Amino acid sequence: MKFTGFVLAAFATIQLTACAESSPDAGDRPAWNDIDVIRENTEQPRAHFVPYRDINDALAASDANPWRMSLNGAWKFNYADSPASRPVGFHQPDFDVSSWADIPVPSNWEREGHGYAIYVNVPYPFDIDEPNVPVDVNPVGSYRRQFVVPDAWDGEQIFLNFGAVSSAFYVWINGEYVGYSEGSKTESEFNVTGVIRPGDNDIAVEVYRWSTGSYLEDQDFWSLSGIQRDVSLYARPAVRVRDFFVHAGLANDYQDGDFRLEMALVNDADSAVEQAIGIELRDADEIVFESTDRVTLPPGETSHDVSTRLADVATWSAETPNLYTLILTTGDETIVQRIGFRTSEIVNGRYLVNGKHVRLKGANLHEHHDIRGHVVDEATMLEDIRMMKAANLNAVRNSHYPHQERWYELTSEHGLYVVDEANIESHGYGYDHDKTLGNKPHWMAHHLDRTERMFERSKNHPSVVIWSLGNEAGDGVNLGATYRWLKARDPSRPVQYETEGNIEEVGERHSDFHSSMYWRHWDLEEYAQTHNDRPFILIEYAHSMGNSTGNLSDYWEVINKHDILTGGFIWDWVDQGLIEYDADGEPYWTYGGDYGPDGVPSSGNFNFNGIVFPDRRIQPAWHEVKRVYQHVDFVADNLNAGDITVANDYDFIDLSGFDLKWDVTSDGVVVQNGRLRDLDIEPESEGQVRLQYDVDSLAAGAEHHLNLRLEGREPRGLLPAGHVYAEAQFRLPGKAAPFTGTRSAAGRITADGDGLVLEGGDVTATIDGGTGLLSSLKRGGRDLLLAPLTPEFWRAPTDNDFGNYMPDWAAAWAEAGRNRTLERLENDGARIVATLGFTDDGGRRLGTWTAEYRIGDNGALHVRNRFTREDGLPVLPRVGMNVELLREIDAVEWFGRGPFENYRDRKFAANVGRYANTVADHYVPYLRPQENGYKTDVRWISLSDEADGLLVIADDLVSFGAHHNRMADFIPPVKIAITSEDGPGARDNEERVNMHVNDVTPRDLVSLYIDYGQMGVGGDDSWGKRTLQKYSLNELEYEYGFTMLPFRAGQLDQLVSRQPE
Repeated sequence: MKFTGFVLAAFATIQLTACAESSPDAGDRPAWNDIDVIRENTEQPRAHFVPYRDINDALAASDANPWRMSLNGAWKFNYADSPASRPVGFHQPDFDVSSWADIPVPSNWEREGHGYAIYVNVPYPFDIDEPNVPVDVNPVGSYRRQFVVPDAWDGEQIFLNFGAVSSAFYVWINGEYVGYSEGSKTESEFNVTGVIRPGDNDIAVEVYRWSTGSYLEDQDFWSLSGIQRDVSLYARPAVRVRDFFVHAGLANDYQDGDFRLEMALVNDADSAVEQAIGIELRDADEIVFESTDRVTLPPGETSHDVSTRLADVATWSAETPNLYTLILTTGDETIVQRIGFRTSEIVNGRYLVNGKHVRLKGANLHEHHDIRGHVVDEATMLEDIRMMKAANLNAVRNSHYPHQERWYELTSEHGLYVVDEANIESHGYGYDHDKTLGNKPHWMAHHLDRTERMFERSKNHPSVVIWSLGNEAGDGVNLGATYRWLKARDPSRPVQYETEGNIEEVGERHSDFHSSMYWRHWDLEEYAQTHNDRPFILIEYAHSMGNSTGNLSDYWEVINKHDILTGGFIWDWVDQGLIEYDADGEPYWTYGGDYGPDGVPSSGNFNFNGIVFPDRRIQPAWHEVKRVYQHVDFVADNLNAGDITVANDYDFIDLSGFDLKWDVTSDGVVVQNGRLRDLDIEPESEGQVRLQYDVDSLAAGAEHHLNLRLEGREPRGLLPAGHVYAEAQFRLPGKAAPFTGTRSAAGRITADGDGLVLEGGDVTATIDGGTGLLSSLKRGGRDLLLAPLTPEFWRAPTDNDFGNYMPDWAAAWAEAGRNRTLERLENDGARIVATLGFTDDGGRRLGTWTAEYRIGDNGALHVRNRFTREDGLPVLPRVGMNVELLREIDAVEWFGRGPFENYRDRKFAANVGRYANTVADHYVPYLRPQENGYKTDVRWISLSDEADGLLVIADDLVSFGAHHNRMADFIPPVKIAITSEDGPGARDNEERVNMHVNDVTPRDLVSLYIDYGQMGVGGDDSWGKRTLQKYSLNELEYEYGFTMLPFRAGQLDQLVSRQPE
């Protein structure tokens, strides 16, 4: 491939207009509202690189480059609500801007106090009439600053580079028009040699929030504006490298490096020049290839290629991100590029990296910073990579646009497979063949422009293994054009596109993968059983909105069985909340509808879909992702003998750098432990190990677990030594004996007024005669209860619950709590039995709850519950009981799954153990408050203060939740996140009021749920799909029990000891 011919010709058709006038918009329509103008006077797109004049500076990527000047920093700024009110002529140097405010560059002006952010999902954030954008309501930002050009730059070619500007801009220097460009997520570069002067210079930039290009930027994220990536000025010699394309593939059974370098060389002089072209390739400090060619360059652009083959190269992969250093020298100028030898291909319907079948364990990533909006610094990028690698992710999809340049360097250095995506989404126009912009030929140049700019900028980064045509942009002639362009320009990488149209309508496939969103796991199984042509990739799945990401392990049980299934990308990585502070200085994170006047379009909190919070705190789902995505698995062969099979599912690394640490717990307390260092297990293979624990010495009657942790012996990239890469837990054989606290003789029952009193030791419990509920539980005269122990069937709706309209179809179970009737209260001297009936608001019978109370002479109150629901009713959100306790007893211990929140369909990562914290620690601050903090498979729970405590021991297993809030504190009046499934009138609901974390204020109580369980949280999507039946409460009858035992401080360990029979 040469840099002339097709590529340059194609680019020329995209620029469409080359304006040499001194001012823009000389025609009838301004460029920002003219579909026939994409850019004016911009340079051809090229690979990202920074040229130096000193090789040592180049190798160090030094910021001290005298031939490059950053224009980041403070600029003068004016905000106008419309083009008509912008300061016309402000680009003239004599226009006084001294009274203007300062604004940092890069930034989004909405985060600096100008205008307002808008969040919508599918709809556009402005009134649509393609290809026209609003004229009257289209904010404009005017930027000015001065800079000084060194005298040494005289005679050089000088270029101005904008990393990204949202959404379109004009630029002037010293009052002279330079050019125009649109496209919010790709570079624009101008040759400004003719308007620059030595010494003082003035630059002016006029930015429009909406432009024609905005019709291809309908992504599901915040609409923010301004100069949002770096701005730089740099000087280059007349003879230079304009662009280069590194091909670093593999040959000879993927052992040898196949290196080829294509260069586009420019000579801006008037006559031919002979130039030495030096190429050096280093592996660390060792030179593995070098060449010097003397090339005669006529005026204009010339191609020059160099190729070689290197034996036994260190290959690049996400597991082994081996990089070589390419040094390219022309005259006084040096360019350094880090490259990696690898292949990315589809063979026989399977996706391969370096010849190995690789499963992509990924997440989608938007550029987001909770303070700066779309301006993401390197520290945040590194933190994202660290947290992704720590959670066993090996892949990331740049959704839905090219990210900034440093991201690709860092993912190449630290090892992540990247899907790089063109800045194309037109979701608001739908996918119908006659409506989608993807099939309207007058948009073809725009589609090609964005695709080419993505490719040319990112092409040399080894982390980029797949190109993406865009997202949710329909299909048709325009996607066909971009697909064919990419396949011709770069045959070395596959292309994916999710929104493939009907083959009868579009005529051809525009994706090398079958790439789909939000299929359920049984759909993947069906695909694997019936297809063998294209690998399947879930480009989005596991919609992690709020308390979500359920049944992830079900997906991977299917994916791991079939090589045709390539994996998937969770939607998504980070909640897109923007931080604000209330009047008391408390932080909260905003979402759609929090900014601007009434009537601003909003999709509510539908942009809170991450497994980390906006400030990168971990959410509970992160732990589940880490466990499901882990690359090493364990199978128990013989637990009595300690025989374990270790399956190494890494594709390229063995396990010699890891230690297998193990421990055995007795009722959650470690009693034996050890370490195994000799794990000589090759990639994609398995081996058996024997752990040296002694089951014969374990205490009889206790519950024992074997816990396994695979730890890195040394630091690996950003992860420290000792990081846990894989875990497993197995319950050892043996029968558990009852806990001591449940063993006692019978207490006594007496009548007291309208109630019944159960007495045992220094404990008294009162059953209210009017309600049949436990209304008082005292030890030594201190009542631990603030509100009675009451059956409960509801939960604070999660975002997925709202998305599948659970508050509507399951409303009866919310109504049940206020329609409870005591039908019978029986006392036979040994037990009290309360029978409660429940109806909905309309009087329909829902079910019957029977609670049996007994007390032992040690004060242990046993509660046995049975609930029978009527047939024909919806599944239950919860079956359980709630009691409110004294605020002071807030020290929590439990023996069950933890230490983080877990649910029926999201507990794979939560090991059974004995844990301790406080009630406040159980609160998970989902940014739109909802159900949170739950724990499952619990044997016992204890809450205490320095004097007293309450121990709850399950007959079998229970689940619990403990908060300093009531359920109602987590429930908004109506659904906030709006999707197309809600219909056009949803946004007009006056009850729709945004709710944030600062709206949740702790109360002076402990609300304790002691449950049979809740249904799972789901997550296959957040706009209709319900929790899987196997994780739902769909039986007609439920029975469970527990013992409530008040105790004095210091008694807990004795009460939870075992008494073998």
